[in-house]
Amino acid sequence: MNISPDRLDAALSDGLAPIYVVAGEEPLLVTESADAIRAAAKAAGYTDRRVLHAEGGFDWSELRSAGQAMSLFAEKTLIEVHLPTGSPGKDGGAAIKEAAQAPPPDTLILIICSELDSRSRNSAWFKAVDKTGVTVYGWTPKGRELLRWLNARLRQEGLEADPDAVALLAERVEGNLLAGSQDIAKLALLHPGRRIDVDLMADAVADHARFVVFDLIDKALAGPPEAALRTLDRLREEGVEPFPIVAILAAELRKLARVVSARDAEAVCAQIGVFRRRIPMMVAAARRHSPASVRWMMAVAGRADRGAKGVDRHDPWDDLLTLVWVLAAGRDARSWMAASAAKLEPLNA
Repeated sequence: MNISPDRLDAALSDGLAPIYVVAGEEPLLVTESADAIRAAAKAAGYTDRRVLHAEGGFDWSELRSAGQAMSLFAEKTLIEVHLPTGSPGKDGGAAIKEAAQAPPPDTLILIICSELDSRSRNSAWFKAVDKTGVTVYGWTPKGRELLRWLNARLRQEGLEADPDAVALLAERVEGNLLAGSQDIAKLALLHPGRRIDVDLMADAVADHARFVVFDLIDKALAGPPEAALRTLDRLREEGVEPFPIVAILAAELRKLARVVSARDAEAVCAQIGVFRRRIPMMVAAARRHSPASVRWMMAVAGRADRGAKGVDRHDPWDDLLTLVWVLAAGRDARSWMAASAAKLEPLNA
């Protein structure tokens, strides 16, 4: 069954499917859909969580064996497969198809991808999941769909807004759902329960900090590190919270993971929705990095995210400093990353 992200909560309340694929061109929708499935699985007793990163050279027998192995500490297991390229290959497609057609007992499988092309969405493995499980695809809402999404988000935060105010927000966020959700969350803090008019909305979206964050991303992609590090220092001095910086940087790293292995980097940038003006910067970053170095940065970004959310005590600003420097420096940072390779496993744990 294929459903949209806004229907996922209702579907989960009716019961869990044995296997899910969550994918899409909008990172916020992918992240929130995966979080909703994890929460529902935990509530249903799937307390053992195993995470597999299906990247280059991944052995798909790990998925088969993980589904067959029983946990010593829990009766139900959530197997989470991260598939950043969206293409599992022949062996991976077969393994996913097998899992969908004969789901392991007491096991829920969650496969998380970024954007999938039409070929992947029409593949045998995707159709197998769609037949026996649930596929959730997060398209970037545009036009009236974006207005509906913003209105729903406002209601979720206990707010109502004039149509002109919602239109203003849609214009300012330019399809960036993360930015829109942050603006709405700020409105809920500043004006709880109020109806938002154009003036209140204009005040909320006038904050320049978000634009400085995007400037930081541009400088880190373009290199060298000095300018990007100065911008990061500026954001910290101005009291900007680390979470939005981590979230936006992680979204760009997921795109970079697609581009760094591509034969035609510019074509892939266009396919995955990289802003036109940012394509040369993304291509330049891909030339400075390898799939291994991008995986390393994504691992660090994961720890920074946990620190920013308060899940652990690690200072996210330390990881942000490392991420910005490594992203901008590229090859100059590889020797340092090699010396720190032992940290990769605990970062992903």
